[in-house]
Amino acid sequence: MSNAQASGTPPYPSVLEPVSRSLDWTGQVLFRPFDIGKWFVLGFCGWLAWLGQSGGSTFNWNQSGDDFSDHYSRAESWINAYLGLLVFLIVAIVIVALALWVLILWLSSRGRFMFLDGVVQNRGAVTEPWARFRAAGNSLFGFRIVMALLALVSIGAVVALMVLSLLPLGLTEQDELAPAVIVFALLWVAVILALAFAFALVDMMLTDFIVPIMWLRGCRVKDAWREFLPLFSANVGTFVLYVLFKIVIAVAIALIACVATCVTCCIAALPYIGTVILLPLYVFHRSYSMYFFSQFSADYAALAPTPAPPVPPAAPGPPVPPTPPPAGGQI
Repeated sequence: MSNAQASGTPPYPSVLEPVSRSLDWTGQVLFRPFDIGKWFVLGFCGWLAWLGQSGGSTFNWNQSGDDFSDHYSRAESWINAYLGLLVFLIVAIVIVALALWVLILWLSSRGRFMFLDGVVQNRGAVTEPWARFRAAGNSLFGFRIVMALLALVSIGAVVALMVLSLLPLGLTEQDELAPAVIVFALLWVAVILALAFAFALVDMMLTDFIVPIMWLRGCRVKDAWREFLPLFSANVGTFVLYVLFKIVIAVAIALIACVATCVTCCIAALPYIGTVILLPLYVFHRSYSMYFFSQFSADYAALAPTPAPPVPPAAPGPPVPPTPPPAGGQI
C-alpha cells in the first residue's frame, strides 16, 4: 500500500481537493471559537511575513506645457547650483533605502515561519516562535538576498543589452525599419518578462514548499531544496497544475481584497490593520499550499492538521415511564 493510500490522501495529488480542507481549517483557526486577540496576534505574524510586498500610491500631474517648461528651467538652475548637495542626498537616500530593504527582508523571513507555525498549530504567538525560528529565518534571509541580487543582475544585464541593441536602430532615420525595431523590442521585453516570471516561480516554491520543509525538519534552506527538487522533478506536471491554479486563487483573492477595501473605505489597505481584516484570506492561502503538499507523502502529514469535530449535543436521558393509573382503573 502506498503512503498516500495509507494516510488517507488521494493516490494522485489533487489541486482541487485541498480547497475544501483549507476552508475548513480556516474556519477552525479563526471562527471556532472566535478570538479577537488571536486574530490580532496571528494577523501581526501574517503582516510580518508579507512585509514590503503590498501597498502603493498614485498621483496625478496636472500642469500645462508652459508651467512644465518653467518648472524644468528652475529645476535645471537649482541642480547646477547645488549639484554636490544633490549627489550627497541621492547617495544617502539610496543607502537608507537599501538598509530598510534588508531589514524588511530579514523581518519577513522570520515572519514566514511564525505565520506558518501559527496556522498549523492553530494559535497566536510571537515571542516563542520568534526565538525558535532564528536559525531558519536567517538561513531563509540569506537565500532571499542571493536570489534578489541574482534577479537584479540578470534582469539588469538583459535590460542593458536591450538598450544597447536597440539604440543604433533608433538612431536611424529609415522608416522601413520601424516595424522591425518594434518587433525586436517586444522580443526583448518577452525575455525580461520570462526571466522575471522564473524568479517569481522560485519565490513561490520557496514560500509554499521550502519553508514548510524547513519548519518540519528544522533544517537550513539548502537541505530543504535538496529534499524538494527530486520530488519536483518526479511530479512536474502536478506542480504545473498547482502553479496555474494558484494564479486563479491569487486573482480571486485580489478581487475579494479589492471589494473589502472599497467596503471598508480603504481601511483594509492600511498596514497591519488590513492584514487583520483580511486574515481569512491569508490563512486560506497559507493552508492551501500546506494541504496540497501533504498529499505527496505521509512524512508531510503534520502540515495537514485535521479540524476538531463539532461537539455532539448531549444525549437525551432514558425515557420516563408513564405514571400507572390508580387502582380500579379510575382516574
